Amino acid sequence: MLYSLTIYNEMNEGFFIGLFKSYDKARQIAQNYLSTVSGFRDYPCIYEITEKQVIGTINNSMKVHVIWGWNEDKEGHNIDIWCSDCYANLRDAEQIMADSKKHFKKQEWSLDTYLIEQCYWTDGFVRIFY
Repeated sequence: MLYSLTIYNEMNEGFFIGLFKSYDKARQIAQNYLSTVSGFRDYPCIYEITEKQVIGTINNSMKVHVIWGWNEDKEGHNIDIWCSDCYANLRDAEQIMADSKKHFKKQEWSLDTYLIEQCYWTDGFVRIFY
């Protein structure tokens, strides 16, 4: 089991932070972001930690593969985001992605490889007012 951390700002924009070995580690990372990382500390944000099943056995590389599918609205915002379980084997993930494309109507697809315990969104965010 892995724990996926996503932080959402007040505009409901989601920032995928990473996959962690424990719920407590994910919560600790979230609290650090909310108190120290620009944007996350400056605007009302919440975090979500979800359990992710791992299919297969993770090897020493500590990498897993995750499939994402989503649609875009008229303004170009990502909506209806779907995320798979975590796959230890890339070939398994590729097969599941092919099958998922047949079952889910999504405009965009991505198969991403993640290093466990790595934070992927590190720069925070800013607001630009016109």
